[in-house]
Amino acid sequence: MTRLLPLVLAVSAAVLVHIGGCQGPEPAGPAGAAANAAPTPIEHTLFDEILRAHVKEGMVDYRTLQAKDAGKLQEYLRSLALADPTAFKGPDDELAFWLNAYNAFVIAGVLEHYPGLEKVQDLPDFFKDTRWSAAGQLYSLNEIENEIIRPEFGDPRIHFILVCAAQSCPPLQAGAMIPETLQADLDRATREAVNNAKYVLVDADAGVLRLTRIMSWYQKDFVEKDGSLEAFLLRYLEEPARSQVEGGEHTIEFMAYDWTLNDLS
Repeated sequence: MTRLLPLVLAVSAAVLVHIGGCQGPEPAGPAGAAANAAPTPIEHTLFDEILRAHVKEGMVDYRTLQAKDAGKLQEYLRSLALADPTAFKGPDDELAFWLNAYNAFVIAGVLEHYPGLEKVQDLPDFFKDTRWSAAGQLYSLNEIENEIIRPEFGDPRIHFILVCAAQSCPPLQAGAMIPETLQADLDRATREAVNNAKYVLVDADAGVLRLTRIMSWYQKDFVEKDGSLEAFLLRYLEEPARSQVEGGEHTIEFMAYDWTLNDLS
């Protein structure tokens, strides 16, 4: 599953990275030990520090982040650009990388237009055309989500981790994804979201199941995994909503989506 990508000259609106240069001499030693050394593990410590400092109850304190830790974010973006995909230790390591990269690029894109930005939808190129450097290639946010994360990992829980800087997005996690706890974090984030009336609301009296519009946009992902939206929800819903969905007849409605910036300040 690891993407073996060539290192290239990578430029984005937020980070400029030059990779390459003159070739040095052959590695010393009879077997070229330096050339065969294991690639450096990909670290997310900087992003974890940023999120823990500036994310409160799923919202981002962009003002303080911009004032205090914009340089740290740029350093993390440089590490994403220079990441060696051969260093991925397995699927969880790779998925954690792309989830973190997506969320970091969204934050960096917001900061480029902050303050004064009310919603990222006011930036027509935000998801489709603005390109970011990751693992030696340039990607748009849509490409990361729809050409890497969704098709390669086939896990609808990612929709409760990826955050597009809107009020109706799932809460941004106050910590980076790491492979050691990724599966537990995916389960936890999903369970928290589907048991929050902001994203899933069972109106038993009216016979209506109101769902986040994310489950409409990406319905295919949920249905392919569990057979139906309800079946997916039943894996995570708590009582009494679980029994109401499991035993009652209902229609499904999708909530309006609030694109207002998820700005704490």
